[in-house]
Amino acid sequence: DAHKVEPAFPFGYGLSYSTFALSGVSADARRVTVDVANTGSVTASETVQLYLGFPPNTNEPPLQLKGFKKVSLRPAASTRVAFDLTPRDLSIWDEIKHAWKPISGR
Repeated sequence: DAHKVEPAFPFGYGLSYSTFALSGVSADARRVTVDVANTGSVTASETVQLYLGFPPNTNEPPLQLKGFKKVSLRPAASTRVAFDLTPRDLSIWDEIKHAWKPISGR
């Protein structure tokens, strides 16, 4: 991400016989939810991933994986997936103080 390079085959590419749609993303200070729908014609599983980005001045990677959940859905079925965030998920390591430092953002 930091180098703006598009992978030829993203992680998990081609591992499903179905298609999925994500919608209805909602977030507050401690929880992120998203609706997942199986838009294909066969029962299949999808691993929903949550990535967070910190402000550029923190010198953190552009995106960090903070959670993932696998759901299995029949054709045309949908479910809501929730990710609960901890204070540490919203913090970075302060090398000078040797402690986790909360970062505010949007």
